Amino acid sequence: MSCAGSKGTTNLPTVAARLTGALLSFDNPIYPDGLAEETLQTLKLLLPQSDKKSRLWLGHQIASSRPLQLDHCLARLGPSRSHERRIENFFYWHDRLVILKQAFDDSSPKTLQQWWHDRRNPVQWYTFWVAIIVFVMTLFFGIIQSVEGAMQVYLSWNHT
Repeated sequence: MSCAGSKGTTNLPTVAARLTGALLSFDNPIYPDGLAEETLQTLKLLLPQSDKKSRLWLGHQIASSRPLQLDHCLARLGPSRSHERRIENFFYWHDRLVILKQAFDDSSPKTLQQWWHDRRNPVQWYTFWVAIIVFVMTLFFGIIQSVEGAMQVYLSWNHT
C-alpha cells in the first residue's frame, strides 16, 4: 500500500503516527478541521484494542508487513468509548463506515467454523446449533433403532 509520488514513494500505512502528529501541531492547515481526529477515531473503531483477537491479528500484521511497514502506532491507539462509536459522530468517514457496516450485516457464514464464531444474531446462532444437535441425535437414535429392529427380526427368525 504505497503510492508513487513525484519525489518517490510514500508509505501510506503510517497514517496513525502522521495524524497524531497533525493533532499535536495546532497550526497545521493541511487537514480540514476534525479530519485527523475523526480518522484516528475511525482507526480505533476498525482496529479495536479491547478485543484480544483483534490485537493479536494486528500485532501479527504489523510484524509480518516488512515490505509495507505498517505503522506500529496502530497497535497503541487505545480503546474507543461508546459515544465515540456512534455513526452520527463521523462526518468525513460516515459514508464509507455505513458501507462497511452494511457489507458486514449482509454477509453470512459459509462454513461450520464460521457459523460457530458468528455471534451477531444470538437467536439465529442458537437455533442453528440446536437444529444441528437435533439432527445428529435423530440420526444416531435412528441408526440404533434400525440395528435393534434388525437384531429383533434376526432373533425371531432363528428361534422359530
